[in-house]
Amino acid sequence: MSDQLPLLTYRLSTRPTPLQASTPETATQGRVNLTVTADRNDVYCDWIQIAVPGDGQSGGAYFTEGPTFSTDSDQWALGSMVQVSGQHIGLASDALFYRAIFRYAGDDSLPIDGTVHFGLSGPLSATTGTLDYHLTEHSDTSSDPEDYTARRQVLPLPVTPPVFYLHTFLARDGASADAPKTRFAAGSGVYLSWESNGSDFRLYDGDGRIVYNGPDTYYSLAPGSLTMDTTFTLEGSMASGGGGGGDDFEPVYQYATLTLTVPDPTLGALTVRGNVDAQSALEVHGDTSLKSSLSVQGSAEVGNALTVSGTAQARSSLTVNGNLSARSNVDVGAGLDVAGTLNANGTLNANDTLRAYGPVEAVSSDHYVRIRELRGPYGEKLSINSNVDVLPECDVTIQEHLYVTKDIKINNYGVLSDRDQIGLYNNHYGGYLYASMFVTDNRRTPAVWVPGDRVTESYWRISRD
Repeated sequence: MSDQLPLLTYRLSTRPTPLQASTPETATQGRVNLTVTADRNDVYCDWIQIAVPGDGQSGGAYFTEGPTFSTDSDQWALGSMVQVSGQHIGLASDALFYRAIFRYAGDDSLPIDGTVHFGLSGPLSATTGTLDYHLTEHSDTSSDPEDYTARRQVLPLPVTPPVFYLHTFLARDGASADAPKTRFAAGSGVYLSWESNGSDFRLYDGDGRIVYNGPDTYYSLAPGSLTMDTTFTLEGSMASGGGGGGDDFEPVYQYATLTLTVPDPTLGALTVRGNVDAQSALEVHGDTSLKSSLSVQGSAEVGNALTVSGTAQARSSLTVNGNLSARSNVDVGAGLDVAGTLNANGTLNANDTLRAYGPVEAVSSDHYVRIRELRGPYGEKLSINSNVDVLPECDVTIQEHLYVTKDIKINNYGVLSDRDQIGLYNNHYGGYLYASMFVTDNRRTPAVWVPGDRVTESYWRISRD
């Protein structure tokens, strides 16, 4: 084994920084990333070996389980991780090491160029001190593989006693999702995770309710539980308070917060000081009270009463299952369905069909309901079960027949109609006109019955030809 140093440049980064030993209650996951760069343009390399201690015989900190190795480059192939003794990596010790070899899969006739990253992560022991990171580079300044030499370097990493930490509080769609996110549709399932060496955690929702209490560093919100913007607070402790000791002991807590936004929230109440502009459907199952205008580009459905102090505009349908009270104009571009009473103290304009399944009333003496055409449903005959008064100087025009089941009166006097029977009285001669029994030229001669007593012959029936 050559004692020459590698030709490539190596830089290490860790998480946490510095690495921290595990506690008896919680294993600390340590991550070590290696950045490899070629600071010169004549380096040829076909493999890089990485090895880290796997037991205490190395004299320092070590990994208690085989770490996971990785790379961000498709030009370097990762071999399997194996357990070897120190003699297999050029040491005289029999200590255990976890080793992985990354082999170059690019064009070996060209020098190494660019930057590549190798990573490993795993649980650390409770031992503090130094963790030796062993790397071996098989390289040369010649492109001939026969000239390659194994060049070795040891990079020491400090491992400090555990310091209580709580960080990386993230939300994802699921445990297998890579990208963290903070926006979720209402009712979505949310996977929360965090990093800590604490032993006990409590998760609070925005109302201060505990939604999780336990040792795990993750929790899944059940589908349907996230309905609006919520800030979650995570509390971590290294002591759960169950030791049964004195009363003066107080655990040390760490806190982290995470705010999740819901673009389609389900709200228990909504108070709006300005305009409400809904670009699509607005569905409200309780009372809605707006102090200003309401503008809905799509459809709006209100499960109970709707009160609008300003102007209400609906470009599509507006459905109100309770009372609708508008202090100003109500403009509806399409259908308006009202199951209860519709009260409009200002102008009510409906450019399309206006349907009211409850009463529509003009209760003031100086207000009128003006109707251009009045029909029953689907155009059938319309029945009115009350009086209809025509105002002075207003005409009533009947295009065809007028059917009346009782009398038609003008100034309280009945109007004659076909088949009515009447008596004709002559004011000048003071008698009723009647048909005499005398016949002249086969014709009867009407006469006046002077005494004025009504006789059967004095009744006449109106008829139409």
